[in-house]
Amino acid sequence: MLKPAHSLRTLFSVYLVISFAIILAFGAFVHESIQKNATENAIEISLKALAKKQDSGADSQLTSPYLGRLSLYLNWSLAPKTARVKFDLANLNENEISMSYLDEHTLSALLPYRNSQNRILYYLLEVDKKDLPDATQGINEGLLLYILATLFLMLLIAYLLTKNVIKPLNSLAEFAKQNEVGNSAIPDTLANRIDEIGDVARALNHSLHNIRQQQNREKHFLQNASHELRSPLATIGSALHVINLRQTKGISFESQLLQIKRCYQQMTQLTQALLWLSKEEKSLQTSEFNVSELIEFHLMQLEHLITNKAIEVVFKRDNILIDEARALVDVVVSNLIRNAFENSSGGKIILHHTKSGFSISNPIYKEASSHSQNQGFGLGLHLVNKVTQKQNWQLLIHESEQQMDVQVNW
Repeated sequence: MLKPAHSLRTLFSVYLVISFAIILAFGAFVHESIQKNATENAIEISLKALAKKQDSGADSQLTSPYLGRLSLYLNWSLAPKTARVKFDLANLNENEISMSYLDEHTLSALLPYRNSQNRILYYLLEVDKKDLPDATQGINEGLLLYILATLFLMLLIAYLLTKNVIKPLNSLAEFAKQNEVGNSAIPDTLANRIDEIGDVARALNHSLHNIRQQQNREKHFLQNASHELRSPLATIGSALHVINLRQTKGISFESQLLQIKRCYQQMTQLTQALLWLSKEEKSLQTSEFNVSELIEFHLMQLEHLITNKAIEVVFKRDNILIDEARALVDVVVSNLIRNAFENSSGGKIILHHTKSGFSISNPIYKEASSHSQNQGFGLGLHLVNKVTQKQNWQLLIHESEQQMDVQVNW
């Protein structure tokens, strides 16, 4: 398959060839018409001049070689039969010449001329084209100049079309080759054009922008998925290890199975929430659930983060039911608890919840804060921000030198 630019070049070439053929055919037709008119005019002028001279009694001997086969008839019935067949008397006009071509080399002309005695005389002429004056033969210089000027204009138009159409298309193709990852925008010289090329460039820019957005959403989804699924996967791994040990010793492992079930449910909800965030959908189905139980589950799941720290967790379970998107509340609560656990090395972490929101306060230590950035806190806070903005929840963050307070109102 040919490239677009090559196809356009082919179209322009065909256009030029066809145009040349049309102009040449038209020029030949016009040239033939001019020669015919010039011949008829020359013969008509000569015959009328001869008739007038004979009528006035002046010297009627003309030396023009093409008048050598001229015949004069006082009555049309005296003309040869071949002439009467070629020229219809009913269609002849006085003092007007009529032409008939015997073949491509010979023609005949008839002039019915009314003289001063009110008689019609018939001048019949047969002449070979080679005997005609030079002015009625050969190439018309004016017509030749016209054809050359027209061809030059067409070449100029074709060149300008090529420059203004094929060149920008080649630039677009070159840009596409050099921008395979789609990180760059189409140059302004193409995007700012006010013709169809500019429309194509702007459409491609819009497509590239959408592709980059989609790539960013996919990148964030993968980052968020790897970040959010660490805790449930770790819990499942630990529970499976305990199950394996207890199974060999014949000890019950129902609590570990319950942990695995809860982690499975959590991973399902997290996947649903992350897909919702990556697809930029408008809403997520809500349901009524116990937010106190959810908080307690994440405290237990993330407890390993504070095992070797002098931290006291203050949380009062009130069995509060809320009607929200559980998966999104799960993302917000788990990330804020993780942030507090990882960002603190000692002191009290206070959690409080109501029907309208959740808050958490924790002490801050710079060493722990620096370490926590490597554990994914930045990504976790990004997720919290994204969820609260999309759900129109209120997120309040107050950070001092020694304490951080975060509150989410849904």
